[in-house]
Amino acid sequence: MRARVTVLAAVTAAVVMIWIVLGSGATEAGPPPPPSITLRIATQMPNGTVWMDALADVQKDVKEESRGRVELQYFAGGTQGDEKAVLERMGVGILHGGLFSGIGLGEALPELLALELPFVYRDRAELEAVRAALEADFGARLERRGLVLLGWADFGEGHIFSKVEARSLDELRRRKIAIAPDHKLAEPVLGVLGLTGVPLPLTDVAASLESGAVDAILVTTQTLVGLQWHGHVRYRSGLPLGPTTGALIVSKAEWEKIPAPVRAKLAPIIRRRLDRLPTEVAAKDEQVTADLRGKGLTVLGVSEDEASQYAQLGDRIADQMVGVLYDKELLERVRAVLAERRKSPAGGR
Repeated sequence: MRARVTVLAAVTAAVVMIWIVLGSGATEAGPPPPPSITLRIATQMPNGTVWMDALADVQKDVKEESRGRVELQYFAGGTQGDEKAVLERMGVGILHGGLFSGIGLGEALPELLALELPFVYRDRAELEAVRAALEADFGARLERRGLVLLGWADFGEGHIFSKVEARSLDELRRRKIAIAPDHKLAEPVLGVLGLTGVPLPLTDVAASLESGAVDAILVTTQTLVGLQWHGHVRYRSGLPLGPTTGALIVSKAEWEKIPAPVRAKLAPIIRRRLDRLPTEVAAKDEQVTADLRGKGLTVLGVSEDEASQYAQLGDRIADQMVGVLYDKELLERVRAVLAERRKSPAGGR
């Protein structure tokens, strides 16, 4: 009898242990994890640039913070088409985001080009002050269009590079300047300055410089080198066309597929990394410019007489874009931020 009790107790204990183990395993496993989300993001920037280095950091940080549940997939070097094409592909869900220059920003939200007005901002600090003051407004406008601004990604200073020397506006007016065909601000700006812009697709620029169809180009320094156009030019004009603005923008519908608590953690991580780009881009611009000068590029200056005209030209350009890119209220807000900043000893000159 005692043997039967012992065997029964042993069997019972074994069953209980199996139940505990199985129950414990089910508890630890919990519900199945949510499906992973991959955001497909395109850019014109080629691999090996400071922008792609920054995006690589963002990719790594996002994957780590989300524990692999959110991943970023990049299509660099314009493999998904130009920036307008990228926005169109975002609209139908083929792509989910893009790192855009002023070309794409002008398509996504023309008001953003108030940040690229030439001769309006004395330095990058002024641009950043205006951008900070208007960011909530820009973000809300983008969201109404189904887009989310994740951070800014500046592209450096715009310059006119030429095959022949052009020290003044008068001399630049004799040049035929290649410009991006889809930039909503480039042609109007050159028009106010009395310059001749020739819209050209990227694929035609080198051949046009070689043939003489154009003899100058409006571009940033790193883009000039990245697209191998630097071998066709010998001079950089002193005309200060100012900073160019970029941004990382994603589809709101795709972004909101990520659970809200996870988005709240990812957004500041992405932003912090992109906020380092202006300093990195400026440093790289200096390095690239020094390399170009070592290879024979001449960087020209500006006369004091001509420099005194730039503020008035900037006002004319800004006023002419009212009703084209933005409304009068937005321009007044830009000017109010600049006026307030310039009142202080640190902000004024």
